Amino acid sequence: MRPSSSRRFRLPLLLGALAASGLAAAAAAPAAIAAPAPLAITVIGGDAQLSAAWSAVPGATGYVVQWGEGSRTNRTLRTTGLSVRIPKVTNRRTYSVRVSALGVAASSARRSVRPVPYVPTSITSVRAVPDGPDRIRVTWSGGGQARSVKVLAGADSITEAHHFSTGWLPAAVRSAVVTVPRSLRGVLGGGTGNVVFVKVAQTNSRAANPKDAYAFSLRDKYRLTPSGTWSLAGMAAAGGDTTRLSVATWNVQSITASAGYAVQNRWAARLPKVVANIEAHAPALIGLQELTTARVEPDCLNPRGQYLCVEQYQTLETALASAPTPYRDARSDANAWVYANPGSYVDSHLFYDPARLTVQDSGYVSPRDLLGSAWPSSMPNEAGMWARFGILDGTGAVGRGFLAVSIHLPAGDEGAVRRAEAAAIARFMDGKARQADGTSLPIVFVGDFNDNGAREADAGSLRLLATGYLDAAATADRTGLNFSTANQSNGAGGVDADYPAFLTPHKYPTSRIDYIMLKNSPHPISYRNLVPTAGDRFDGALQGSDHNMQLAEVGIGDPVR
Repeated sequence: MRPSSSRRFRLPLLLGALAASGLAAAAAAPAAIAAPAPLAITVIGGDAQLSAAWSAVPGATGYVVQWGEGSRTNRTLRTTGLSVRIPKVTNRRTYSVRVSALGVAASSARRSVRPVPYVPTSITSVRAVPDGPDRIRVTWSGGGQARSVKVLAGADSITEAHHFSTGWLPAAVRSAVVTVPRSLRGVLGGGTGNVVFVKVAQTNSRAANPKDAYAFSLRDKYRLTPSGTWSLAGMAAAGGDTTRLSVATWNVQSITASAGYAVQNRWAARLPKVVANIEAHAPALIGLQELTTARVEPDCLNPRGQYLCVEQYQTLETALASAPTPYRDARSDANAWVYANPGSYVDSHLFYDPARLTVQDSGYVSPRDLLGSAWPSSMPNEAGMWARFGILDGTGAVGRGFLAVSIHLPAGDEGAVRRAEAAAIARFMDGKARQADGTSLPIVFVGDFNDNGAREADAGSLRLLATGYLDAAATADRTGLNFSTANQSNGAGGVDADYPAFLTPHKYPTSRIDYIMLKNSPHPISYRNLVPTAGDRFDGALQGSDHNMQLAEVGIGDPVR
């Protein structure tokens, strides 16, 4: 009995010691078993088919899908993917589905579903966001009664222009990534600034590979989400130290183009509005198009035959020189250059704030000289301007440098000429940017390109993108997308249709013909289509042109090799 008695006395002592050390509970109760983590699944019943989809579980090596008729889950399949199709089920019967992760404790609740042969139900919301270089992630909710789902993407709200898509996915999937194909990256890729419209299509067809369509089809049991969802394709992350620079471009409409308009829309009345708009937004640099060498007064010789002419560009030089923030033209001898080059006129200029920039070199860009015999003899030589600038710091010291050019590409049916001229000027600017040490300066290329790069194969902007430029509008921080950059599309007829009184925004992001392009320094920060608004009307004090000013904040980096 003595040994037993001894053990009885030692057990309380041992428990007391365990309690004192905080281990009594562990010794008295078995270790708790972690409850399985919930796994959320979506299950859809289509025509003689079920589909299920779920989110990835960290650490899972695969997934087990259990399913069966009624409340049973007596059939099993395994997958390493995140969705499955379950074929050959009977319509209008109830089935149960659950999913468990392999390698970790995670499983879903049992879900009931009925396959049906009807038209898919509507998807209630769609969201699209950039997802890395040339990629867009699309997510949606709602929908059902379908066998398959896919994402359609393209350059217009219907998605039928420059279109591409995912493959057909199990109908329960609620997220997919679309990647702009290589053949379209110069039109819709991450550096283009052109938006990509997306639609989500559902089909309950039993066809092995249902065809894409761009409209609802009752016969094919095919339903699309409405137009309007869009995103920019993702861009590669831009790094490196840069100097911020505000750049604008604006077609201010020539004297000749508005000569037959009402008095308030002729150049003399528009000039103070142009000045006010530039002063209001105060870019460090602005490229101006249709600021021509046309004479303000056709007969400008005095009785002695002396030259007393004033040209359109000179009136703006004078007005901006005395403005609260004085601006200067990078060159002021456009008239002399025209007289030395018969059959030419200067259309585009570069004005700059001398407190922020200094001109180191400048000149005119003659498309006729660049293209030679390829330039149509019937077309006048519409010249632009280039300059090399240094950026001034707060003390007046010159910091980083860059090249800029302002150009107006031909209008109308001259698509091939636009493309050829853009390519020729790109080569010209590459030569100007190249330095003795083999590096190249950043280039800012602005202008009215007279084309919509998202739709037109001959667009000059596409030629620039193909030669290494990036569109400054390729940034998520951009406004004014629902307005054209030129307002004649909003006009209501008559000779003054270019100057509508009321704002008429488009339902979705619309086309652009005015651009700010960057090369050797792909750092767009923000972009604004500056529609001069006053309530639901255009602001008459700032509506100095049939175009809207385009304003970008960009980063200018060091020369590149």
